[in-house]
Formats: sequence, C-alpha cells, structure tokens
Amino acid sequence: MKTTYWIWKNPHCNGVNPDWKEINGREFYTLVNTPENKGRRFVKLPKTEENECDIVMESTETEYVKWKKEKNHADYLRSQEHEISYQVISYHAIESSDGCFGEEIMRDENCNIESECFKKFEREAVIKAIARLSDDERNIIDYFYLSGKQGSERDFAEKTGITKSSVNRRKIAVLRKLKKYLSE
Repeated sequence: MKTTYWIWKNPHCNGVNPDWKEINGREFYTLVNTPENKGRRFVKLPKTEENECDIVMESTETEYVKWKKEKNHADYLRSQEHEISYQVISYHAIESSDGCFGEEIMRDENCNIESECFKKFEREAVIKAIARLSDDERNIIDYFYLSGKQGSERDFAEKTGITKSSVNRRKIAVLRKLKKYLSE
C-alpha cells in the first residue's frame, strides 16, 4: 500500500493559502528528522473509496491536536471492542479427572520441595550427630553455634575456667567429630 506525503512549499505559511508539494517516503523521513523542521506537524487522513492509499498532510498545530485527540479516542474504542472479559474463579473450583483440586495441581513457584526435603534431612542428620556428643562437647557447640549470640573463645574460657588455647583445641576437635558423624 502506497503512502503519499504532502507538505507546504513554504513552511512558514502556517496553513494560510498553502502551495502543496508531494514528496516520497525517503524525503519525508529526512524532513521530519532534521532539527529545523522539528515544529512541523502532519496528520494521516482516513482512507476513502476514491483514495486507496494513505495520505499524510502537513497541518497547523491546532489541526494536529484535534486530529490526535480523535485518533486516540478511536484507538481506545477499537481496543475496547477487542477486550476480553475475565471471570474470577477459585482454584478449588477446578477439579481434574482424578479428583485433585486446582490448588493441588498448580505449581507453587515460591516452593522447592526437593530443597526443603534436603534441608530437613540435613537438619535431622545434624541433630543426630549432636546427640552423639558428650555433654561438654554439646556445650561447646551450643555456645559457639546454636545459642544465637556470638561468643568468643576468651568468654567461654572465662565462663568454664579453662584456658583459651584449650577451648580452641576442643572446639576444633568437636567440629571434626561432627564432620565424621555427618559423613557416616
């Protein structure tokens, strides 16, 4: 489909008795993309029975604003004709042939069952490994890793009455023991 472009020969005539000049698409593209023609306005005329091609004509600012308003309104009405209506239904209302309901079938993107199972198994393994430790070893693990407050080896040494270096050696020994239990 061909488009014809009509511009004013004198761009300063402001639509008063204009002399028209027909240009091609390449010339029109060049015209609208040059800085000195930035304020020029163009409207696209609707097709008629006599006119099977699109016509783009230069216009005044007032005509352009009026045309743009009418075009936006027509586009809006056209979009409303094609708008799909939606009905909200409950997931529970969806039932599959095997008796499952929608909330049982739909995938929850925020939930990773495999990851949660691994975490549960790891947690259970750690609990079993800690249960195999002596009371003194469990106290060390509890103080440094499970109590929620970050205690230092010096604080633990003062609390229990043993040296800081002994605390360090015992902590390392307990961690190695836990690692061994977890790898079994």
